[in-house]
Amino acid sequence: MCSAGSTPLGMYRKLVEFHKEGKLSFQYIKTFNMDEYVGIPDDHPESYHTYMWQNLFQHIDIDPTNVHILDGNAQNLQKECDDFEQSIKDAGGVDLFVGGIGPDGHIAFNEPGSSLVSRTRIKSLAVDTIQANARFFGGNVGQVPTMALTVGVGTVMDAREVMILITGSHKAFALYKAIEEGLNHMWTVSAFQQHPKTLFVCDEDATLELRVKTVKYFKGLMDVHNKLVQDPYLD
Repeated sequence: MCSAGSTPLGMYRKLVEFHKEGKLSFQYIKTFNMDEYVGIPDDHPESYHTYMWQNLFQHIDIDPTNVHILDGNAQNLQKECDDFEQSIKDAGGVDLFVGGIGPDGHIAFNEPGSSLVSRTRIKSLAVDTIQANARFFGGNVGQVPTMALTVGVGTVMDAREVMILITGSHKAFALYKAIEEGLNHMWTVSAFQQHPKTLFVCDEDATLELRVKTVKYFKGLMDVHNKLVQDPYLD
């Protein structure tokens, strides 16, 4: 399951690089995007359809029929959400969910207060999210869609593995809430405390709100892991 936004761009560039070097093929990969705005055309510069094709899909050998992105212009939005859930089931479930988080700790468009067992649905966007996304719409808040289709927290929790990318000091408090405090529907990223296989990938700035002992603990784990696992692409 894929995400849009600025956080995963570096990862997508690396995947494209590996593909062009003959190290990766996406021929048999099926993808599901976690959200899409309601009411803007698929070919709009800021639609997640456009984002995914421009930054990943058009550069790799994926079969277009294996790409699944929610249709924010469907005549029946609820049916679109239900069909999306069924498509995930028909594909055998999600092997890997890759996503970022917002400064308020939201996953996809599951903003503070979202149910931790929610499924794919229509979601009104919070003012904070609309304001944060205005930078993609020329700074014009009035141009940002106010609704979206999004997978639910429960949908993501069904994934066999989860990788969350967190970069920047503006995400530091969300990371703190995710790993140093308890499960809380006001910080939906905290749900992954109950997932058996979750990996948080962070930069130094994102750890600024964590306790020194917490940072040292995870750095120690990373050092041990790096000694046990050798990246074949570094040979």
